[in-house]
Amino acid sequence: MADDTLEREGKQEVGKSLKPLRCRFHETEVYQIFCKDCKDFMCFQCIGQIHHKHELSQVQDADEAIRTQMCGLLLENKYAEHLNSLSDKVLDKEKELVQDEQSLKREIRTSVDKMKQNIDRAEKRLLSVLRNAIESYQISLQEQKTNINNLQTEIAILEVDKLPEYNLNNIINIISEMKVYSATCDKIINHPKPSFKPTMEFSIGNLFLSDENLEDDVSALPSCSDISIQTDLSEDSDIEWFDAEDMKEDDLIESSSDEVTDQIDEFPINFQLKQDIKLVKKIVPISEKDAWIISNRKLLKIVDHSLQEEVYAQNVDDIVDLKDGCVLILRSEYSFIMKLLPNRRLVRFADVGIMYTYPSYNPYCICLKDDIIVTYNWSTTGNKTHGYTSRNHIIWMNTNGIVTESSLFSKNVWKQPCSVQNLESGVCVLYRADYESNLCSIELLEAKSDKCNQLYCFKGIFGLTPHRNFECKGICVDKAGNIIVSDYRHHSVYILDKELKYKKTLFDARNGLDKPAAICVFNNHLWVADGNQIFIFNYDCEEIS
Repeated sequence: MADDTLEREGKQEVGKSLKPLRCRFHETEVYQIFCKDCKDFMCFQCIGQIHHKHELSQVQDADEAIRTQMCGLLLENKYAEHLNSLSDKVLDKEKELVQDEQSLKREIRTSVDKMKQNIDRAEKRLLSVLRNAIESYQISLQEQKTNINNLQTEIAILEVDKLPEYNLNNIINIISEMKVYSATCDKIINHPKPSFKPTMEFSIGNLFLSDENLEDDVSALPSCSDISIQTDLSEDSDIEWFDAEDMKEDDLIESSSDEVTDQIDEFPINFQLKQDIKLVKKIVPISEKDAWIISNRKLLKIVDHSLQEEVYAQNVDDIVDLKDGCVLILRSEYSFIMKLLPNRRLVRFADVGIMYTYPSYNPYCICLKDDIIVTYNWSTTGNKTHGYTSRNHIIWMNTNGIVTESSLFSKNVWKQPCSVQNLESGVCVLYRADYESNLCSIELLEAKSDKCNQLYCFKGIFGLTPHRNFECKGICVDKAGNIIVSDYRHHSVYILDKELKYKKTLFDARNGLDKPAAICVFNNHLWVADGNQIFIFNYDCEEIS
C-alpha cells in the first residue's frame, strides 16, 4: 500500500514544473493565455503583437488541448526529431565559431603587424627630420661664426688715426655688416629649439557582431547582442607585444582594422630635405610616400617622406622609372643610357647618342609614357658673334631599348632641351632659351613630322614682356593632357592647355612656394620640389578640365 502511494506521488511530480511560467518574449510577464490557432502560450502583451484575432482561452481552461499536444509529441516521437535538428544546428554553429575565431585572430595579428611596421617607419622619419633640422641649425651657426670672424679680421687692420684716409663706402659696409650680423645672431639665439610631443590617439580596430543572419526574435542571443571589443592604446593596457615607452617615438599615427595610415596624410604635405640641397632637378614619385629625386647630379631616394642617406648614382641628368622597379639613367656626357637594377647594379640599356659626327649628339632629357621612351639629344655649334646652330635628335624606343622612330632637325638658334614630355599631339619640350641667362621657353613639336615642326609655343604670362621673365625648372603632364609648369621666378605652379595657353594658377606663394622647381603628378597628387623641401598637394585633373 505504501509502495503504491509513493509510485503515484512520483508520477505526479513528473507533471509538475519547477520553473515559473514566464513568457519567453516578455520576461516580466507570466503565461496566462493559450492560443488555439497557434497552439502556443502567451501573456497579455503578446495578444496585440503576434496573436491578433486568434481564438484564445485561459491557460487553465486549455488543460485537455495542452495535454493532447504533449501526447502527440511523445507518441509520434516528434520532439526527438526537432531537438536533434536544433542540436545539429548548434554543433554547426560551434564549428563555424571556431573557424571565425581563427580567421579573426589572423586579421588582428596582421593589423598589429602593420601597426608595428608603421611605428618603425614613423621612428625613422622623425629621426631623419630631427637630423635635418639640427644640421640646418648647425650650418647656420657655422656660417654666422665664419662671418663674425671675417668681420673681426677686417676691422682689426683698421687704425683710428687713419680713418679719414679710408674709403667711406668700405666703412659704411663694415658698420652695416656689423648691424646685420647682430640682428642675425639675435634671430639665431632666439630660434626655437626642436621639441617632441608624443601622440597616442590611435586604435587597432573594433570587433563587432553582424546581425545579418539573426531573425526578428530578440531573444535569440540575449547574452551576446552587445559584444564589442576595442583596443585603445591611449588607455592602460596589458597587451604584451606593445611597450608604453615605444609609444613615445610615435608621431601622429592613426590606424584602423583595414590599414594603417599616418595623420601626416592630411594635405598638403610638406617635408624637409638636407640643408645642402638647393635645387631638385627631377622628381619621380613611385608611391604615395616614396620618390626618386635628382639633386647636384646625384640620384637620391625619398622613403616614407624622408630623404635617405644613400647615393644611388652619380653624374645623373635625367631619369625615368620602369614598371619592374628599374630606373633608366641619362648622363649628358655619355651616349649610353644606363639601367639601375633593384640590386643597385648599373648596366647598359641602349645607345642613343650619335658620337661619330661633328658635333656629336648627346642625350639631355628623357621621358616615359605608355611604355614608349623618348630621348632628346642635342648639340650646338657657333658663337654669339656669328650665331648658333642647334642640332636636335629625338628618338622613340620601347622599354627593351629597341628604337622605333627618330627625327633629326636643326635650328639657327641656341636652345638647350631641359625636359621632354610625350603627348598624343606631339612632344612638349622645355628649353633653356638663352645661353647667358636662365630664361626658358616651352614648345609643342609635331612628333609625326621628320622635321618636328613647332605647333605651339609658350614663353610666359607675367608682365608686358613675359618672355623676359619666364624661368622654369620643371614641367609635367596630367592624365587629361594638360601641361603643368613651375614658374621659378614668380613662386607659382600653373597649368596650360594642350595649345600651351594659360588656364589657371594652381599653387603659389600663398601656399608656401618660394622657388618651385621639379614637379610631377602621381595618383591625383602633385609633388613640387621647392629648394630643400617638397610639397605634396591634392590634384584632380578632372576638376581642372
